[in-house]
Amino acid sequence: MKRRNLVVLHLESISWRTIQSFPEAFPHLSRFMPTARVYRSYFSSATSTQMVLAYLFHGNDFEMDAGTGLCKPAANNPSLFSTLEETGYRTDFLCASAQPAKRMLPLLADSLPPVWATNDFSALSRKFDDATDTNGFAIYVWNLVTHIEHAMALAPHAEGLDDLIGGACAVADHTLGAMLALLERKGLMDDTTIVIFGDHGDDYWTHGFKKGLLHGVEPHTQIVHCPLLIRDASLPAGNDYGLASTIDLAPTCLDLLGIKALLPFAESGQSLVQTERRTVACSQNFTGSQPDSVDMDTRKAFAVHNGSHSLLVSSRGMELFNHRLDPGNHCNLLHFFDLDRDGGLVFVGADGARPHFATAMAHMLGRQGTVGDDFQRLRAALRTWLGKKQAYIEARTPAPSRALDPACLHRINRHGRDAFFDRAAANNDWIPQSLQKVWNSLLRRSDDVRR
Repeated sequence: MKRRNLVVLHLESISWRTIQSFPEAFPHLSRFMPTARVYRSYFSSATSTQMVLAYLFHGNDFEMDAGTGLCKPAANNPSLFSTLEETGYRTDFLCASAQPAKRMLPLLADSLPPVWATNDFSALSRKFDDATDTNGFAIYVWNLVTHIEHAMALAPHAEGLDDLIGGACAVADHTLGAMLALLERKGLMDDTTIVIFGDHGDDYWTHGFKKGLLHGVEPHTQIVHCPLLIRDASLPAGNDYGLASTIDLAPTCLDLLGIKALLPFAESGQSLVQTERRTVACSQNFTGSQPDSVDMDTRKAFAVHNGSHSLLVSSRGMELFNHRLDPGNHCNLLHFFDLDRDGGLVFVGADGARPHFATAMAHMLGRQGTVGDDFQRLRAALRTWLGKKQAYIEARTPAPSRALDPACLHRINRHGRDAFFDRAAANNDWIPQSLQKVWNSLLRRSDDVRR
């Protein structure tokens, strides 16, 4: 019996914002889009590549939560590629890396086929060609050229950081185009399910320096709102605005390949082929048992997203963003609100606001049934998700830690509020430069006391 083939093309460190910033770098992806189903509301489950891969292959976002950091996946579900191999597929994991001798993804060794790595794009193309010669192939291709560390191999040809990143994107897109062209020349396009997805984006220090980290930080929208395209003969091409998550990819692939999904874990993702779609998508940066990294100014954080808003919670409290109007998540809408006794939002506005805010924004933010309702729904989803993670940790850890203190869901993160409103406490221009560090330290202590 002839099998459908599977090709998964991993866009390393590429979010929708990356594509919007460098549209000229993606001609092949742009040509592919009209032939595929484009999931415009796909949110990656994590800001760390290894967490994303664990969640993708095992179809759930609990795989590393019992560990105090990145750890071997728990295998709550069988790995996607293990399942495919057991059903007779030839499986390959191909990697383009500037450091091919480095052992790749050792923590995920039981979840993946053996990783074949090279820094030669011609060799990668030949390997892909060979792997597609036999019917019934399942190939995962991870091109690391767009990871900042690997992109430095292109530094002699770049003028400035943005040119370096744009050039790396162009190289990745060219490689993607070559693989799609090869499938087309072999007449395999209609017999192959093709998945193209971004694992996360990068934040170039717009939410703090974080000791230079670009990802692995809090799951703000510009990091986790990523591209997802699926081309399959059974899927109509066009835009899909239903919510989608990384944990949905394994059941979707199995569904499209006609393989009965073996996903016994209760919190598994759901096939995107189903008509009933999820109401929220979830993201995190650290594992559930991992502590805050105060030294890096990075807090363990969890976020839930719907079509308009993202609600993020950390040890500092809650932040709410309208990611359609504010895709960079720079305006915490909760700065305009207090919490009432029942946990609902009470609009407090902004002192001295200009008339257009008072008349228009106050009405849209403050009236019943808009932001307040979304906030309540998202907070309920966060509470449920975090409660399940806590139960998971307690069942698997001798001295269990907390996924997150539930009290964090009952306070607003006021960090940066004074600076946002430019109040006197944040207006320190009059302070001599020699005393700036002392002043900033006092402000941070004041923030910690308020939290």
